Amino acid sequence: MRQLLVFGAKTFKIEIPDDAKITFGPFSPPPSGGYRNAGYGNERAVGTLRIYQKTKENIIAVFSGVHGFRDLSLNYMEEVAKEEGATIWKSDHEGYMREEKVTGSREWVKPEVPEISPAPDGEVPF
Repeated sequence: MRQLLVFGAKTFKIEIPDDAKITFGPFSPPPSGGYRNAGYGNERAVGTLRIYQKTKENIIAVFSGVHGFRDLSLNYMEEVAKEEGATIWKSDHEGYMREEKVTGSREWVKPEVPEISPAPDGEVPF
């Protein structure tokens, strides 16, 4: 079984068979001039993830409103900016003083992905 992490209105994980075929694209092809020329905004341009059992003749799942997905077997990392700082201020009869100290760095991290645990009956929860 393979695990996919799917991003859209919800972020969720699914397990699919190793021999499953996957396609990703618009729910239906756009008109010849594109969605904008047909009077639609960008909201119509979200993707649809389709999963087939072995061949495209045997569709087993369709998820619309998908922005992206990835196989969890990929070694995926994100660059994260870290910033730490402090502001010290003093206001008295001599006036107002403010001092800021800020340090910053960047690092690559592997985001945590929650585990999929089967229900007691063997079904995978969604």
